[in-house]
Amino acid sequence: MRYEKRRNIVTREGDGRAVNVARPRGQLFVCSENCCCGRTEDGFAPVPVDVYQSEWERRRLRNFVHLTIGGCLGPCALANVAMLVFRGRTVWFQAMDSAERVYRLFDYVESLLAADAFAPPPAGLAELAFSAGTWEERPDGAPVDDLRPWSERAAARARGVAPAGAACRLDESPDRLVADMTGPAAAPRRNGELAFEAPWEGRAFGMAVAMHEGERFAWEEFRSRLVAEIAQADALDEPPAYYERWLAALEELLAATGLVTAAELDERTYEFEFGERDEVF
Repeated sequence: MRYEKRRNIVTREGDGRAVNVARPRGQLFVCSENCCCGRTEDGFAPVPVDVYQSEWERRRLRNFVHLTIGGCLGPCALANVAMLVFRGRTVWFQAMDSAERVYRLFDYVESLLAADAFAPPPAGLAELAFSAGTWEERPDGAPVDDLRPWSERAAARARGVAPAGAACRLDESPDRLVADMTGPAAAPRRNGELAFEAPWEGRAFGMAVAMHEGERFAWEEFRSRLVAEIAQADALDEPPAYYERWLAALEELLAATGLVTAAELDERTYEFEFGERDEVF
């Protein structure tokens, strides 16, 4: 299908020549390198760059929706990101990691060109769409600024706090303290050794132990909060995730004792969640 070409005359700096410049309806930006997009060595799927290029050329979209394949577009907590700008509207897509998804994206582009108007992404793409700019509406119609799910869960589990300034002493050795935690609070083990499924779990474990050793809080304060977190998760029928409960108990204790404010915890979590800080291994 052919679309009406639109151009304007621009006087080129340097030689003063009048140049006929195409005015596309939109532009498609594809993240293909840096950070996470296409980094197969880090476990991410490759970006189908050749498919983007060949489809753009096959459908003869050069003067209608320009294609730019390059570096980081910004939402680094996601991978294989594409951004479509069409008639002043922006829509972002994540996980554009297969030829089929690229075909769907170009089908969507052509439907916009045929209508010469913006429309929301269709089924097959809608579930991959997200908003990134503060000026953009969310595809799902929800408020742009989320109360993040982990914040909502923490608020739902809150059941009072221990008095500030509770006794902080070195009760016993860390090995003994962890070994004495039985029942639901018992730490996961494999062949008798502590087992961690992800690096962050080991870091959360180490932080709690180190802060106790530094006499920031008594171990019983932490253990009792961990037991309460596990019980609350069971009551809400949430999936068993021991170190998520461990981290929630530690965060609540740090806030209750004034070592870290709730706002500071929220801000730091936000920074990691949205790629503003790199994880340290």
